[in-house]
Amino acid sequence: MEVRPTKVLICVNRRFQSGEPSCAARGSLEIAEAIERGVLERNIDIAVERFICFGQCTKGPTVKLAPGDFILGTTPDMVDGILDRLEAACGTRDGGDDGPPVHLLGS
Repeated sequence: MEVRPTKVLICVNRRFQSGEPSCAARGSLEIAEAIERGVLERNIDIAVERFICFGQCTKGPTVKLAPGDFILGTTPDMVDGILDRLEAACGTRDGGDDGPPVHLLGS
């Protein structure tokens, strides 16, 4: 049986040396925004956090289910499928609350 993830972590690290790969340079900020928005809109019962570096820079953008799998090479086209997977694994919250916590860097 697959373990239910309690968090979805999205790497938003940007490496500042020219020519160095990074998740942010490959569009992870757009992916993070889409996952955050989708979790809130669908009321999925999971926390969303932006994360700085999983050490998978050459394979990113990287999304991590915690506990659970890495999703490497994530693209915006994959977001709906990731949200479907999260909703199936985690269920939804009652409509009466404010939804899952969405943590942003620097907040």
